[in-house]
Amino acid sequence: MTSDCETETIPEVVSSKFARIFGLEDPTPDAVRYVKILSVLLPSFAASFQISTTFWMIHMAETLGGGDYYAGLTLVGILVVIQMAVQTALDYPTGALGDWIGQRFVIASALLCYAVAFYLSSQIIEGTPFIVYVAIYALFGLGSSQESGAFSAWFDNNYKVAMPHDKDRKQYGVFQGRLGMVWQVSSTLVLIPGSWLAWLYSRQFVFGFQAIFAVLLAIAVLSLVKDLPGVREEKEAKPSIKEYGTLLKDGFKFLVSSRFVTLIILGEVVMFSTGPVWWNLILFPLYFSFLVTMVAVSAFRTLVFLPQAVANERSGVLAKRFEPKKWIPRFRLLQFASVVFYLALAAIVHFFPGIPPGTDPETLEFLSIMIPFTNLPLIEIPVQTIIPVLLMFLAFISLNLFGGIAGILTQRVMLDVIPNRIRNSMYSLQPTLVMIISMPLIAFFGWFIPFSGGFTWTFIICALISLIAVIMIRQAFKHPIPKAEAVVKAAEEEAEEVQEMDIT
Repeated sequence: MTSDCETETIPEVVSSKFARIFGLEDPTPDAVRYVKILSVLLPSFAASFQISTTFWMIHMAETLGGGDYYAGLTLVGILVVIQMAVQTALDYPTGALGDWIGQRFVIASALLCYAVAFYLSSQIIEGTPFIVYVAIYALFGLGSSQESGAFSAWFDNNYKVAMPHDKDRKQYGVFQGRLGMVWQVSSTLVLIPGSWLAWLYSRQFVFGFQAIFAVLLAIAVLSLVKDLPGVREEKEAKPSIKEYGTLLKDGFKFLVSSRFVTLIILGEVVMFSTGPVWWNLILFPLYFSFLVTMVAVSAFRTLVFLPQAVANERSGVLAKRFEPKKWIPRFRLLQFASVVFYLALAAIVHFFPGIPPGTDPETLEFLSIMIPFTNLPLIEIPVQTIIPVLLMFLAFISLNLFGGIAGILTQRVMLDVIPNRIRNSMYSLQPTLVMIISMPLIAFFGWFIPFSGGFTWTFIICALISLIAVIMIRQAFKHPIPKAEAVVKAAEEEAEEVQEMDIT
């Protein structure tokens, strides 16, 4: 009787303005400590990883291509395939390792992999042996495979112990959203300072700084990322390798269980397969062909972030107004990194070819906003490319909203289609299939972009791939939508909560 009463008793709660900022209205002492740890670690992680994203890939491509990043894209494509292959192969084993030895050791190991990769990056110059590049990308793949699920597992396991009275997870949803915003803001605010450091010193200096910072973060993780008392007892049993194989097999069986399931899932796989191509090969060469300098690219990315954050928030509200069967195919056609997006970019780069690689910025005229009393530019855009930069900005912002709405509507449909027993395996299977399809695409476009002399035909091909995906998704809704027998249908409030969590 006593234990039953105790399970119903709300644990001790404390008043904390800091926790309330993150959405926890009645936190326990453990929850307050938990919030403080995350509020320090997340901005630190963002600063460590994001500070060089504007120019890291360009540096690799330029040094491989003898100063011409277009010429280096073929080898970059091969390296990205190596990174993705390592990550895909080791994702599950490293996840099991984290369950065995504890997430903090796996996260720290991932950070040390990143530290070595950034140190090697700081040594990269033209003429560096190709094997060094292979080691860098393989280390990033190894680190990503370790870090991908470990932090989320630690986050969820400890939240359940720190906030056991949050039964409906309403505070969890708000908490997760606030943390996501902290990550996004932190990641954005370091972009321009990172470019200043690279401009004042060198790109290699920034990579070396990241290596040191990653080591310090690994030490901090070993000290701070510890399970709260009771977490071990709260953890659910993980499947064995044999059980995991059975679940994965059942996932593949479910994939071909009906025409609707096959077409909707594979349609999204094809749709998202151009995403890694966009991020790893196209995005930064495209930026630099129109913006030229690191500061200009970082400023553009910073300006894009702000309205995109608003669009992501609005997508959750607007999604309630649309019927999934009718509107999912239409929004997939319009969304960021789909048919309309790629065709718009194809038109932009065709009519506004951009500035050739290797052009000396001193020969160009810039429209600049300087920081008062310094010679540091805050925003700068080459006068020659103001029109295409503005068109790209409008394309990025206007089409981003549609993907968010389509994702929420799709999740609403699939909530009652995927059986609970294999839900996790299906959530793992889809990104794995995306990675498998993306690898040959990256290898192909790594060769094709320099061969074709630009991005026009690359965008047209990506648009055709996306069009095939949209047709598959549209055809899916012409077939009956199955209902999973083992699914317990979520209440309306729970379904809305899942949508809100997806947006963040």
